[in-house]
Amino acid sequence: MDGATYAPFLRHSWFQIRVTGNAAGRPLAFHMRSSFHAISLTVRGRHALRWTSRGRETRWEEREGTVNFTPFDGEDHTFLTAMSPDFESAVFFIPKGHLGACLVSEECEPPGEFRWILRRDDPVLQSCVARLAEPGLPGDASELRKDEAARRLVLRLSELGGGPMPAWRSDESVFARRTVGDLVTYIDEHLRITPRLEDMAMLVGLSPSHFAKKFRQSMGLSLHRFVNRRRLNRSLTMLKTGSEPLGSIALDLGFASQSHFTSVFSHLTGMTPAKYRSGFRRTMG
Repeated sequence: MDGATYAPFLRHSWFQIRVTGNAAGRPLAFHMRSSFHAISLTVRGRHALRWTSRGRETRWEEREGTVNFTPFDGEDHTFLTAMSPDFESAVFFIPKGHLGACLVSEECEPPGEFRWILRRDDPVLQSCVARLAEPGLPGDASELRKDEAARRLVLRLSELGGGPMPAWRSDESVFARRTVGDLVTYIDEHLRITPRLEDMAMLVGLSPSHFAKKFRQSMGLSLHRFVNRRRLNRSLTMLKTGSEPLGSIALDLGFASQSHFTSVFSHLTGMTPAKYRSGFRRTMG
């Protein structure tokens, strides 16, 4: 088992460890007091457990894809484990008040208590934890995918605990506020090369069709129209403060040509870029 490392998700303060097989092949016993919520995913191999808590014993075997969730309860627990040599599991420890706070931020009522979930082959939990366990560096594109996966994971845990069905099950749902901000930043940084629907969908781990519906619901515009609005906003500043030729502005903002830029600009503002620039200069003297 390696040491706990901070998992720097955008809105979450979770700790991640990796549990690996016992090379000696002998059962191992360990004791712990539950002071965090914990969720784990068996990445590979097999793992037999005998768990004793409050005088009661439970036995089960984990295999690849198994997800377990153990909520904070402050109790002492004893585990006897027998792992295959190739066993590997990703485990996340979550501060006890964090899940409820995340649900409140999503305008969801937290359940009275989070339930134990053992040996669950739940495709939503599996995909979310697998996404969170992927390697990545702070600040790279994977953080956005992980942030959305963490959000879906919290909502799914609430649903399995008896909470309301989360909105993300429907294409009518919207992205979290922080995710929206990061998507807009990504778009603004890639105006010149035209952000592709496939690339945007990959950022948050959704299919292109699902992303397109969710983006429209979140922004009120299709991705194509939203990109053109961001280009228009940038062009207004460039026309006011600079003297670049219209053809250069068009290329800098990712338009196919000056005529394409003029067509989009005129459609959205009711005047050509040249008229806007000359009118602004006359107004400013």
